[in-house]
Amino acid sequence: MTPPGHQTPPTLPVRRRCHRCHGSGRAPCQICGGSGQVMTGTDGRGRPKFDRCSGCFGLRTTRCAACGGEGFL
Repeated sequence: MTPPGHQTPPTLPVRRRCHRCHGSGRAPCQICGGSGQVMTGTDGRGRPKFDRCSGCFGLRTTRCAACGGEGFL
């Protein structure tokens, strides 16, 4: 209870740090697993061929889906 004539300061809502990206807003890519490249097939000798990931474009991370890239929930 506040005394008469005294106002309490407004409080801001508490924002929690995102559990998936730990507040960075970026999460490892789900398609390549954070490596930045995916195997596209094999060459004539049977060795794997790799290409840039189409999900993260080789950056290894994407915008966090849990927080929408803000870093907070």
